[in-house]
Amino acid sequence: MKKVSKWIWAVLLVVPVLCSCSIFREKVDCSKENGIEEHGHLYVEDTQLVDENGELVMLRGMSSHGITWFPRYLNGGAMKSLREEGANLFRLAMYTDPPGAYVEEPQKSKDYLYMGIESALAQDMYVIVDWHILKDGDPNQYMDEAESFFEEISSHYGNNPGILYEICNEPNGETTWEDISDYADRIIPVIRTNAPDAIILVGVPGYCTDFRGPLEKPLKFGNIMYSMHRYIDVSEKKDCGAGQLEKLLGQGLPIFVTEWGIAEGEDTPFEDEEKPDLEQYYVENARPFVELMETYGVSLSLIHI
Repeated sequence: MKKVSKWIWAVLLVVPVLCSCSIFREKVDCSKENGIEEHGHLYVEDTQLVDENGELVMLRGMSSHGITWFPRYLNGGAMKSLREEGANLFRLAMYTDPPGAYVEEPQKSKDYLYMGIESALAQDMYVIVDWHILKDGDPNQYMDEAESFFEEISSHYGNNPGILYEICNEPNGETTWEDISDYADRIIPVIRTNAPDAIILVGVPGYCTDFRGPLEKPLKFGNIMYSMHRYIDVSEKKDCGAGQLEKLLGQGLPIFVTEWGIAEGEDTPFEDEEKPDLEQYYVENARPFVELMETYGVSLSLIHI
């Protein structure tokens, strides 16, 4: 997750966002039965997710923070609580580079990852296995580790319909789309060998905000979606920039909003003054983005539990 502000309140929006329904080609079922058992394998059709019967699916849920730092939110009780609020998705953010993350402690990281996966699957929720690069802005930095990791996880779960793979969380810095494409060309076949039908999510440059690369030169694989991250400042009245998402969908790019939330601006800590009416700012700033996702059936996960 890119640090964009001092405070993030996405958790305040869990109930209204997870329980609201959306309409695009048809009404999306937002009931607690709207999970793996009902939908089975997912596929990308044009810009949208559909299930094994060709019906539109909208995944809604939350992302974890770094799983090695906050494992208490990976258990069955946590997943049950999210499911009861209507979530049918949980994203497991396995950081790669900081101390205590995968590169330093791979076995510990995988132990927590498996715990989170099994807890979510037991609640009939889809799971995003997120190779969470951040400080290591170029996914090629730990290419060998990523290849070994995805080989193990995809081999373990095979073609399980509940598992989605996000192969590079937030490419950043000087990383180009060509760099990401080279990485994807090596990692995606590893996953496809064991999980030929899995949905694979691919991050784009600029912390998942710059889509020029995939628009000009999309990856040549099926069942691919591109990760969008959006943090909406509620410290002042401003447009949320929902138009970018609508334009990308109109250009035929399949988008999965794997991180989104609301935040206070860096220069507005509100420590020595009365906090603003967050509901007022949420309605004015973030609601258009939420409504657009609902209108087009764009799947999403809030950051973070």
